[in-house]
Amino acid sequence: MVLDLYSTALISIAVVIAGIASIKLNFPSAIIEIILGVLLGNFLGVGIEPWLDFLGTFGGLMLTFLAGTEVDLTLLANRSKKQSFTLGVVAFTVPLAVEMIFLDLFTDWSLLANLAISLAMTSAAVAVVYTLLLDADLLGTNLSKLILAATFVNDFLTLVAINLLSHTFNIFTIAFLLAIPLMLWGLPKLLAYLVTNYGRRSSEIELRFIFATMLTVSFLADAGKMQAIFGAFILGLLFANSIQSYDDLLPKLRSVTFSLFSPAFFIRAGLLISLPVVLQNIPLILTLLGMKMLSKFVGTYPLCRKWIPEAATFSSMLLMTGLTIGIITLTFGKDMNFLNQTQFSIAMVSVILSAIIPALIAKKFIPNEKFLLKAR
Repeated sequence: MVLDLYSTALISIAVVIAGIASIKLNFPSAIIEIILGVLLGNFLGVGIEPWLDFLGTFGGLMLTFLAGTEVDLTLLANRSKKQSFTLGVVAFTVPLAVEMIFLDLFTDWSLLANLAISLAMTSAAVAVVYTLLLDADLLGTNLSKLILAATFVNDFLTLVAINLLSHTFNIFTIAFLLAIPLMLWGLPKLLAYLVTNYGRRSSEIELRFIFATMLTVSFLADAGKMQAIFGAFILGLLFANSIQSYDDLLPKLRSVTFSLFSPAFFIRAGLLISLPVVLQNIPLILTLLGMKMLSKFVGTYPLCRKWIPEAATFSSMLLMTGLTIGIITLTFGKDMNFLNQTQFSIAMVSVILSAIIPALIAKKFIPNEKFLLKAR
């Protein structure tokens, strides 16, 4: 393989620029990386190099794994579990149905294409929700626990549905499902042993173990026709509680992921977007976004009004946001040939806008100080 130093250099520079711009603009670096990927691919002739393809694929797995580790299972087991589960299910099902009906009536795209795009549009954005709650000084409140748990339910349902898109059972499927209880029991113990005996050294054995385990579990899930990203998410869930007990492990994983793997994933996604297609389909892009926002609001606002009346609009706006899981869904759909270049580009821009516009609106409806004091 001959390395294309031109593309490699420009991509490397773009990663640095995205990091600086993210800090300067106080804006998600993922969106900036996608935009830079669009510019590199459409104006500077940069293509997807094999190394970027690998790092981008690994980045998608790592992002999905980290999403799983962020799930505090106790949030789904407290007294508000019915509320969070109901909100998550509604936030998933209502937009999915609305987007599917719209695409079926107004496009001639295939059923699989419509389903992949609808799943991407119905996804939530844990990172965006977490950031907005942090900025609003709401983390640790009952509101934040409820909304984060609902977001987790939404994303979990999205990932399960992605897996079912091309699913056919085989012997590896059964083996993978039977192995989950064994992994739940054994992997945290093995991680504890490695950290105690070999951890916190320059060789970073614990990170190597997690990377190796994630790739192995992803391979087994993929061999069982359950998709690699589903395996990565399940592994993240299995590690969710144990990994939180090591103060330095999760920060290291985030550091490696968001400095190397995550930029590769998002820039690769940007390189797949055709700017001429986007410019020709702005009405469809905005309609997809509008359908998501309207359907999520109609579905979740009455529930938010009932359970958290002081922050009903704010909470509904948070549940409208979407980014990483949506991008992963579209990338999967493109790789599986469910989506062509036009469909991928249209849906990708709609997903990106869904991370920006609802978040900006949510900032206008942050609960007042009286509610903050009551929520503590």
